[in-house]
Order: sequence, then C-alpha cells, then structure tokens
Amino acid sequence: MPISWKGTVQQYAGRLHRLFAGKQEVQIYDYVDVHVAMLEKMYQKRLKGYAAIGYKAKATPLPIEKTHSIFDSGSFFSVYSTDILTARNEILIVSPFLTRRRLSSALNYLASAGAPITVVTRSPDNYAAKDRARIDECIELLTRHGVTVRTKSRIHQKFAVIDQRIVWYGSINLLSYGSSEESIMRIESLDIAAELAETV
Repeated sequence: MPISWKGTVQQYAGRLHRLFAGKQEVQIYDYVDVHVAMLEKMYQKRLKGYAAIGYKAKATPLPIEKTHSIFDSGSFFSVYSTDILTARNEILIVSPFLTRRRLSSALNYLASAGAPITVVTRSPDNYAAKDRARIDECIELLTRHGVTVRTKSRIHQKFAVIDQRIVWYGSINLLSYGSSEESIMRIESLDIAAELAETV
C-alpha cells in the first residue's frame, strides 16, 4: 500500500535483510503511478528512504548487474551533466520551477549539448503576480540559448529523458534545485522513457 515516510521504508526493507540460508541479494519492487500527483509525490519520498539505506535503482528489463544509483542533490550533477553532453538525439527536461541562479549554471552544459533540448515548465500564469516577470525572464533566457520551452499548467513531475532511453526521475527540480534533501534516480529504459514523455 502507498507509504511515504522514509522511516517506514527503512523498517519494511529491514525485514527483508534478516538472515536466511542461501539468500544472496534483496530486491524491492516499487510501483509509481506517474499519472496521479499524490502517488508520485509519495514515491519520491520513498526514493529518499531507499537512498538513505544504500539501495540502487534498476529498470525492469535490465539485468541485475546493470543497476543505477539513487543520487541526492549533491551527488547527481556530474553523471547527469555527462548524460546531457553526450546526448545525440534529443533531451527533454521537465522542471516545474525555474530559478535564474540555477539556469545560469545549467546553461554552461545545456549550451554545449549536441542534441536539441526541450524544457517543459509551469506557465507564468501559475505564479503569483509578483513572480511572473522573473519566470518570463527565465523562459526568455532559455529561448535565447536555443532551448525550446513549452509551458504547462500545474505540472508536478520532475524528470529528464535523454535520447528516448536514459531517465532521470525523482524529486529534484532540474532547473531550480537548491540544497534541500531531495533525490533522483537514473535508469535506462525505453518503456519508462516513452511513458514519461507521453505525460507532457
């Protein structure tokens, strides 16, 4: 059943780590409905719990040795930016929120990407009147650097799909993240990439 508190995640996972003759590994199957905002947010919180106890993420079609890590806001950047810089076909970034500070640093690697970039973010109309000019400025900055920007009202998802197969998915706003305790996982899956791309 849906849970979100990382303490509960750790308690449930801990039961799977009890000693048993012949046990060599533990796998947890966790399901997320990316079409229901509340269930997606609960999953993002569980992701933090998994990261805290050292779990790695993997997409279903991948063999166990192809697992990928769960990252926090301080550790994901080098791997993520490498994925952006080595992209060949297309890059889709869904970041509901934008900040000028984060965009300024992101443009250092986005401007060097070898693939077209689309950013989906919240419409300026979704913000308080005092913040709309700031968001318009951020969108204009992206556009000026060759990024296609699409706005969508009330989006909550936070992810990137690179070359229709690499997925970065979690609670980090890729174009506005700060230093708060957030997490994101990297997986390679054509199916998951396609499903997420269809949501925007």
